[in-house]
Amino acid sequence: MRLAKIGLVILLISPFATAARPRQDSPSGQQESLADAARRSQARKKNQTQAGKVWDNDNIPTTNDNISVVGQTSPSEGGPAPSAAPESTQKTGGPLTAEQKTAIQADLNAAKAELATLKADLDIAQRKYALDEQTYLSNPNYTDKTGAKELAGEKEQIVAKQQQISDAQKRVDDLQAQAEAAAGEASK
Repeated sequence: MRLAKIGLVILLISPFATAARPRQDSPSGQQESLADAARRSQARKKNQTQAGKVWDNDNIPTTNDNISVVGQTSPSEGGPAPSAAPESTQKTGGPLTAEQKTAIQADLNAAKAELATLKADLDIAQRKYALDEQTYLSNPNYTDKTGAKELAGEKEQIVAKQQQISDAQKRVDDLQAQAEAAAGEASK
């Protein structure tokens, strides 16, 4: 019986004894793992590639005849039409410079982005019109004059947006033709 009590005491104390032992070894173990971690992070820093070029006012290329503008400006904001310079250079009949070719490409990209925006706006307007029309017609008294006026106004906006899309598509097609002509000229 006495032996059983001693065995029970040893079994109860042994988990505490094993838990205390790693704590005594952990400070030196932590220092080693911390040093290893520092070595690994230094090795990672050496292996990392350099970040891309950071542009600021000091290293942005500028020319005297072009203004560098970030973002898009529409002709209605009072700025010059983006395709004005490439058309005038193509009328001269001379070979296009690299700057003119990049200007044509930039105008083409801007026109494509504007076309995509207009198409998204048209899609939203058509969906809104469909929902408003369903709401208007689901009402038993759909002879409501204000609802009919709102639907007519939305329909006019859709037609106007479709016209803007066709104009923007013409512009994209013209700029695409200019870009292809410039690429064909460069390959000669």
